[in-house]
Amino acid sequence: MQKLPNVNEIMDKVFLTFTYDTSVREAVETLGKERLFGACVVDETGKLLGILSEKQCLKIYKKALLENNVSLLEEAKVTDIMYPEFKTVPPNTGIVDVAQIFLTSEFRRMPVVDSGKLVGQITRRDIVRAIQKFS
Repeated sequence: MQKLPNVNEIMDKVFLTFTYDTSVREAVETLGKERLFGACVVDETGKLLGILSEKQCLKIYKKALLENNVSLLEEAKVTDIMYPEFKTVPPNTGIVDVAQIFLTSEFRRMPVVDSGKLVGQITRRDIVRAIQKFS
């Protein structure tokens, strides 16, 4: 068996992010177009602020429909509905350690953060592929 890689060797380095001032409507349209379940929210320096999930978007869409207030979707920003608490991993984390995090949580993906800056993301699928390739 080959030596298993660290996160930085298999993580996605190009991925969708939203800035803190993106409207919920724009974010939902982008997620739908890109066929994604969520994305990271960053400030102008690349610092990770939170995670926007499809579930949070669904909650605000439901609220807008129930209140008959579709302007809420333009007024609300991703920072209003994102998860501000999240798990991250540093780039030098071993994939077995990340696999364990995925096994004990509901996360599908995790941001990779180095010195406070978002540098990548790792998904369950990335881990499975790496284990297949290197085992």
